[in-house]
Amino acid sequence: MAGSERRGPGRAARRATAWAVSESEPESEPEPRCPGAATPAGSPPTAGPAGRPRRRRRTPGEAAARRQEREALEKRQRREAAAAWRLLRPERCLRLMEVCADPGLLKDLGSDAWVKVLSSLDCKYSFEPQAIPCSITWRRNMPNALSTPDGPVVKTEEEKEVLVLVEPEDFLKRLFSLTQSFVNAPSASQPDLNQVLPLAGLEGSSTKTYSLAVVGLDAYRRNQEQGRQQALSPGKQSPSSQPGPELSMTEEEILEALVVLQLWGNIEVLFLDTWQEFGQHVSVLTKAIAKRPYKRQLESQELPFCAAGAWASGVRVEKDGTGLWQVWKRQIQQFNRVSPATAAAIAEAYPSPSLLLQAYEECSTEDEKRLLLSDIPVKSDVSGKDRRVGPDLSRRIYLFMVSTDPDLVLDLST
Repeated sequence: MAGSERRGPGRAARRATAWAVSESEPESEPEPRCPGAATPAGSPPTAGPAGRPRRRRRTPGEAAARRQEREALEKRQRREAAAAWRLLRPERCLRLMEVCADPGLLKDLGSDAWVKVLSSLDCKYSFEPQAIPCSITWRRNMPNALSTPDGPVVKTEEEKEVLVLVEPEDFLKRLFSLTQSFVNAPSASQPDLNQVLPLAGLEGSSTKTYSLAVVGLDAYRRNQEQGRQQALSPGKQSPSSQPGPELSMTEEEILEALVVLQLWGNIEVLFLDTWQEFGQHVSVLTKAIAKRPYKRQLESQELPFCAAGAWASGVRVEKDGTGLWQVWKRQIQQFNRVSPATAAAIAEAYPSPSLLLQAYEECSTEDEKRLLLSDIPVKSDVSGKDRRVGPDLSRRIYLFMVSTDPDLVLDLST
C-alpha cells in the first residue's frame, strides 16, 4: 500500500510537468504524412519532395475523356493526311494545275494547233499578260482546308518553270550578240546572258527556271539562204535584200552558244519544227510539273527506289504455298540480262531453289554443274524461234546458289 502511494504522486508530478511544458511552448508543426496516407477532405495538397506540390490523381472519367480527345485528334490528323495524299495522286493532281499563257502566243497563224492540244488536257488554262512576252507559266491551286462554311479555300502557288517562245529571227540575233560578247570579252569574265533573255529587271528571276522554245528554225534558215542566193545572183542584188550577220553563224557556233546558255545560265533551248510539237511539249511539261509533289512525297517515304506497279507490291504468298513459284521466278529475273521468258523457263524446269540444289548435288563433275541450265529451251514470243538459256547464265546461277564468297563477281561482263 505504501508502495502504491509512493508511485502515485510521482506520476502526477510528471503529468503536471508535461502540461506545464505544453502550455508554455508554442504548438509544433504537424508531423509529415506518409506517401500513402490519405489527405483529409477540404485540406490543401501537401508538399512533396523538394517542396513541390503533389499531383492530384485523375479520376477514371477524366482519364477516359483525355484518351478520347487524343484518339479524336489522331483520327482527324490521319483523315487530313489522307485527303491531302488523295489530292497528290497523278489522276487528280493535273486538275489542280493552271497553264497561264501570254496573249502574244496567239499571233501566229499556226497557234491553233498547240491551243487544241492544250485544251485536251484535264487542267485549266488562261491567257493573260506575262512578265516576259510570249511566255508560259504554271500555277497550282491547292485547297487550303478540307471544308469551310463558305466553300474550300484555294491556295495558289506559282511554279518555278517558265517557257519562253522565241521567233527564229529574234533568236539568231540574240545568239549572235551573245557570241560576240563572250568572244570580245576576257576569258575569265561571265558572258552577258541578258542579251538572250532580259531578266535583270524582273523580280524573283533568280528563283525561276527558264527554257526557250524555237519553232521552225531550220525552215527559217533555209528560206533565208535561198533568199541570199537569189540576192547574190547577177542583176538582182540590192542593199535591202542583204541578210544580217546572224545568218553567217555555223552549226558549231550555235552549239557553242547553247553550251554557254546551259552552263552559265541553266537555260535550255528546245528546237521544234511545228506548232503541234510545241503543244505536245507544253502538255508533257504540264504533266511533269503536276506530278512533282506526288513524286517528292514518294521519295520521302521508305524504299523510294521501288517502282510503282505489281513488281513493287510483290507477290502474295498464301498459306498453302501459292505464289512461291512466282517469287522464285522473279528472283531469277533479277540477274542481269535475264528476260521474263528465260526466268519462267528455268522456274518451270526447277520449280523451287531446293530442287535446283538437289540437281546440283546429283551432278558428278564441276563442269556438269555449271552447264546444268544451259540447254533449257526458252520460248520467245517476239521472234517465234526457240533459244536456250546458255552457259553464261547457267554459270552465274550456279555460283549464286553454291558460293559462300560475298565479294564474288557473278557477271564477268561488268
